[in-house]
Amino acid sequence: MIMLALGVIFNTLIVMPRGMSMLSNSKVMLGAALAFLILSAPLSVLSTGAVEGAVEDNFETYPTDTACANDDCTEAEADWATSTGERSYMAWNITNYAAIQADPTVAPVYKEVGPFDYDITYTREIIDFNKTAGTLTYSESKVYTCAEDTRTPCDTEVTTTNIPFQPQVVGGTGTAVAGIMDLTKAGFAAGAIGQEMESFSAAKATASELSTDYDNWQAGMNPLMTPMNGTTASATIANLWYSTGVYTDLETETLGWVEYCQYVGGIDACDNYNASAMEPANFDNMTYAFESAMMPTGEDVSLTSMLGVLMLSGHCDAYPTASYAEIMADAANQFANVGTMQRANIWGYLAGADLPEPDLNTTISRDYALCYGVAGKFANVHGGGDADWFQDTTGTAVNASTRIMNHIGITLDNMVAMNLLFGGNGEAVPTGLLATNPDGTSFGVANFFGMDAETAKTTYMLDDTQYGAVYAWVGGWLGSISSLPMVLLGGTGDMTAERFVNVTFGGLDPINGGYLTYSLNVGGGYGTALVPGSPQGAGYVSIDEATAGNILYGPLGIGTRTGATLFMYGEMMGKTPPINFTTLATTGQIAPADPLPWVNATIAALYGIDTATADAVQYLLRGAIYEGFVPSYLVGLGSDGVYKTQTVNQWLFGWFDPISAGAADDPTAPEAGWTKLETNQTYYGSGGVSTGPATTYTICTGHNPNCDKGETLLEDGSPELPWHSTMMSMSTFGLIEVEYLNETTGGFLTGSGDKVDAGGYAIADVVCSGTGEVKNIPVDKCSASVDPTTRPITAKLIGSESLLDAMTPALPVYFGTEITLMSEELSGLIISGSSTSTFYLDTRDQYNRATAPMMSDLQPVFQIVQSSEIEDDDAEDMESAIVTNQNALSYWTNFDVPTDYVALLLYLGALTCLVLGVMALGNEEEEAKDYSSETAEAESSDAEEAETTE
Repeated sequence: MIMLALGVIFNTLIVMPRGMSMLSNSKVMLGAALAFLILSAPLSVLSTGAVEGAVEDNFETYPTDTACANDDCTEAEADWATSTGERSYMAWNITNYAAIQADPTVAPVYKEVGPFDYDITYTREIIDFNKTAGTLTYSESKVYTCAEDTRTPCDTEVTTTNIPFQPQVVGGTGTAVAGIMDLTKAGFAAGAIGQEMESFSAAKATASELSTDYDNWQAGMNPLMTPMNGTTASATIANLWYSTGVYTDLETETLGWVEYCQYVGGIDACDNYNASAMEPANFDNMTYAFESAMMPTGEDVSLTSMLGVLMLSGHCDAYPTASYAEIMADAANQFANVGTMQRANIWGYLAGADLPEPDLNTTISRDYALCYGVAGKFANVHGGGDADWFQDTTGTAVNASTRIMNHIGITLDNMVAMNLLFGGNGEAVPTGLLATNPDGTSFGVANFFGMDAETAKTTYMLDDTQYGAVYAWVGGWLGSISSLPMVLLGGTGDMTAERFVNVTFGGLDPINGGYLTYSLNVGGGYGTALVPGSPQGAGYVSIDEATAGNILYGPLGIGTRTGATLFMYGEMMGKTPPINFTTLATTGQIAPADPLPWVNATIAALYGIDTATADAVQYLLRGAIYEGFVPSYLVGLGSDGVYKTQTVNQWLFGWFDPISAGAADDPTAPEAGWTKLETNQTYYGSGGVSTGPATTYTICTGHNPNCDKGETLLEDGSPELPWHSTMMSMSTFGLIEVEYLNETTGGFLTGSGDKVDAGGYAIADVVCSGTGEVKNIPVDKCSASVDPTTRPITAKLIGSESLLDAMTPALPVYFGTEITLMSEELSGLIISGSSTSTFYLDTRDQYNRATAPMMSDLQPVFQIVQSSEIEDDDAEDMESAIVTNQNALSYWTNFDVPTDYVALLLYLGALTCLVLGVMALGNEEEEAKDYSSETAEAESSDAEEAETTE
């Protein structure tokens, strides 16, 4: 139609009669120009009016158009699969670290350093494309490289807060309590094993020999070869204690029986002396002593038992046989204070017990023989209670090999036995069962039990049988299977390692006396100036075993990670978590409840103790262990402590922390102990250890109207911000709320309900206000921000999925950001953006951080600066496609569609006609002038002719 119109116009111009053209050429040309313009108007309207729809069509499935190299999206576009970006960091370095090391109370002084510039290479792989659902799932990993033109070297060292340390102290407090109690058990076990080597093995061997002889005499297997009953057998053995050969030669000791009788000092001392046989016959029945003797407190002390031999031998050593005069001196007390009479009553050999007056001389004789016969065998043959036996250089002491053989029945070379007992004594990691380190914080007995079988057999040079016997021996003590008879120490009952922990935690040490250092009475200094910070004048506390066990290992036990963390939550936050403790204690179920104020009355109610004991528990856990023991202990294990110095590369992308490694489920795993702030593909300095699988994202492609194109739907399969997930919320009793990724932009803004994921640290609302231009492209100006005083990121940095994640005072790091976004007006495509994200440290005291900080409380420690803008070539293309195409007059100038050429012809035609019209108009004016002149001349001539005629 347009071309036809042009042809008609030009044809008309050609065939028009000259006379007529002289009259109307200009009008025709101007009319034609107007016609061309009129014809271009609908084309302009059609062309510019279609731009918005074309833009929508063009960007409708932009995510897949950008990412996918084919229709079914099985291949990725190269520019999308691998792309690059830039990022800069600032850091705040502590400049007075040396002064802090000298005095930890000195406040740190910070100085900003940087910027440190990095290039980022993004690698993406398509996992799944679901056109019907309108979703694209892909993985993304990043590799950071220090930029060649970085403004500050990336290996610059920076000293700042050691991020993992304080959470490790909090999280390790319960472990430390349990560890201290385990050390207490190990100390008890080592002491018990020491007692076994010193005296128990000798007592066991002595009792074993007595038991064997007793059985043999009854069976007729001894020299007399005549079977006899227990009465005769027991008396025979006991009477042999007077003569040479079997146990102890009393004749040698007393220079003959006459001298012995004189020593006894009684009139009838030798009434039963058999002159012909040259031996006394004082014992008539010792079955009670051999088989069933009992202490008044109920313990079995028969002489065929280890305990019986120990008790008799120890008593004989402490209270030797008394003379007649010494016994009579205590007659008014019924002889209750005389060792000889005490033993005679316990083991049942009091002579004349059924007489009005006992036969003291015979009793003395029997006691003297018994102490030499049993205690002599114990002391002189099997080593007795020689505490220094292992230091013997004469070769006369019973050695380690014999003692171990006597006690657990295995044969070891003495060198092997000594290594088993004393290896590594005084070293940092002792191995001997009786060895400790210099600080008394490591016991070889525990180290042995913690080894796997093969390591232990190699370390101690044991075969399978020997190792099995030693393992059972040690395990019996550490596992509270074996027990120490407290009657040996003047007490009652049996003491196991577990009982020892509970008894000493809330009271006196029943074995060594005094109070243990990490007990409620803090080594006896609690409530005194010896323990600054403890309630002065509070006095000692005393609780029973059951209560101590509940405090340590009950539902809220401070010896458990859960209980200790809960306790420290109360200390730092000033209140309990929002849980119902009654439900927790009775059913083990977590139920919500209003928090309780963290005061000693609350602590007392939670643990079933009085407030004075609650104060002691509070001081022990918070003061002695959390503030005192744990930090020093972790530093001793290799931690840098509160502050750490390392390069920016290490801070951002990877450093090794020995404490984290030790706490890992598998400390031997390659990734164990590695920590980072940014997720590089591998840990910096690790030799290629992966930081884990690439992150997977599921985004909206625009194929389905149920979501906005580019919007992030899932991260690693979840619609939740990873550290604000349902699991995290449950683990922190709802203190960490669930946050969702939906509506977070993936490159487009819709203008309604838009959000932005600020690097995984926060989800922020996008607010648009005003318009502007970016490289001649009209844009909507939008922004998002996060107030750092409201955004602690403790849970993200710790990530333990426990109450610890909600304890902001333990790691008081806050995040704030300012983001600007410029989106093209029609498509909503973000073509320019920048962000400045800053990490802050709350400088308040750790017990004053329960409330939100003010900006004046926050010290910046790291900052990320990033910006991006559409490339120039892309901007020119977008300007042409969107801006130019919307201009009613110049839309055609980019010639991006065929109709632009038609518009060109129309405008050229209009211009041509306009030019020709102007020219024609000029000609017409000249012709008109000529015509006017001719007419005037004609009129003048006519007038002249008329005048002439006249």
